[in-house]
Amino acid sequence: MTPLNATIISTAWNCDDPRAMAAFYHQLTGWPVMAEEDTHAIVGTGDQMLVFAHQEGFQAPNWPADTLDFHLDFRVEDTEKAVAQLVQAGATKPDFQPGEGQWTVLLDPSGQPLCLSSAQAH
Repeated sequence: MTPLNATIISTAWNCDDPRAMAAFYHQLTGWPVMAEEDTHAIVGTGDQMLVFAHQEGFQAPNWPADTLDFHLDFRVEDTEKAVAQLVQAGATKPDFQPGEGQWTVLLDPSGQPLCLSSAQAH
């Protein structure tokens, strides 16, 4: 069978506050907020988008105890600076930090884990 060579254009997930997620991921990616409603928000370029959908009663995973359905990894120029800026934008930094310094785990405003690493870490 010949591969389709499809391109991922968006990643969507549930959260309690789509507007807060859009503001946070705008800070992280620099992508513009394309839509911002109570029910959903989108940050992206048109070619790549992050879509946040409101879910009543949303419960974030209890990381690291819960198994994750997914998480995103981001490469940043300066990990320490990015962590400080994202904590100010609503992230939290959990005590548990696997990876022996190769990346830093943060929890976004909805409590979903994400990882940051610098180009030097790869």
